[in-house]
Amino acid sequence: MGRNFRFRDSERFWNRRYFVQRYITEATLKLELTFIQDSIEAIIIDTMGIEGRKKSILATYHGRYHTIGQADLRAVSTDMLPHRSGGCRSTDSEAMNIVEIMKDVQEICGNSVRLYSGDSHTVSRIAAGMAFLSFGVIAAGRIHYKPKKPLSKGRIADLRANIHILNKVGELQRAEPPLGRVMAKRKHVYVDGVNVRKLVDDFGYLVLSNVSRIELPLNDLGQTVEKSNFLKRKARIVERGITRMEKHETGLLLLSGELVLSIVFLYHLLKGRTTPASPLNFADIRLIIPA
Repeated sequence: MGRNFRFRDSERFWNRRYFVQRYITEATLKLELTFIQDSIEAIIIDTMGIEGRKKSILATYHGRYHTIGQADLRAVSTDMLPHRSGGCRSTDSEAMNIVEIMKDVQEICGNSVRLYSGDSHTVSRIAAGMAFLSFGVIAAGRIHYKPKKPLSKGRIADLRANIHILNKVGELQRAEPPLGRVMAKRKHVYVDGVNVRKLVDDFGYLVLSNVSRIELPLNDLGQTVEKSNFLKRKARIVERGITRMEKHETGLLLLSGELVLSIVFLYHLLKGRTTPASPLNFADIRLIIPA
């Protein structure tokens, strides 16, 4: 699974070359994750910058993380098990990709996720509206403001009058997840004179205003995903090396690291080393790296 894997490192690898080159794809790695992971109810979303090697003046620079290379947009469960990993554009926020994230997570978890958490740019009004309309998932993260007053009667009346349009938006985004990015990027999307973008935004406001009244362990959730990101960086050490790949291989690269984490989790589970916290750690893992 390593990005610098060389078949000539050992004779044991020679017979596996055909299998790896033909069958190891992003789709097969996702299938492996579905076999490993159990159904979950909640996920935490975060992006981590990945340091890479600058090969040319055209190398990708990520403005938010100030890294040369890739940004890994991840979704993990509350016990740090990975459920989604994929590349993220340097100009994107998690909210812009929320529909695609939810589609990937629900495929792996069997449509069992009902809540997601993250920071303010992850649980914006538009993201909360799209996630609920498309997959029935509630946004419940740290927001930079708390709704101080409910929507006006007129705006609620508009939502009720156009509920059929909102349902259609959810149906279209569920069928074509990239449409969620289009919706998040624009301030106005009109259909038959109705500003659909504003309707989804108001709907997300209702979701966040209700959730903001509930006490949630947001700091603990934030620490969980940061610990998972730290372990993902250790998994990159297992895979040996610095990000060097073509853009079309990004998904394969990032998912392989998640599979390493899952294998480590199963290793500790089979050894009976379970604790109240996640057994996902590299404390007892020995690495043998071919010369």
